[in-house]
Amino acid sequence: MELIWNGILKAFELVFSGDAEVWSITWLSLQISGAATLISLIIGIPLGIVLAMTRFAGRSMTVAVINTGMGLPPVVVGLFIRFFFGAAVHWGSWS
Repeated sequence: MELIWNGILKAFELVFSGDAEVWSITWLSLQISGAATLISLIIGIPLGIVLAMTRFAGRSMTVAVINTGMGLPPVVVGLFIRFFFGAAVHWGSWS
């Protein structure tokens, strides 16, 4: 238990001491998550509108796949996408 407590104290010390490396890592993380959110909004909102407003063959299957993806943990979805695109673009070229 002492090891965990020491880790928590060290984390607070690094964050509140103004450590440049911690702040650069934090800023990079915010930039990446912000960019990912923006990209998903740009792609997801128009596709959601099209999916909601139109009827086409396979629509119920598409909705089921999207709902399944939203119910899975993000790591599982990310790994699936990585493997899908890895297989589509010569396996191993993105390593």
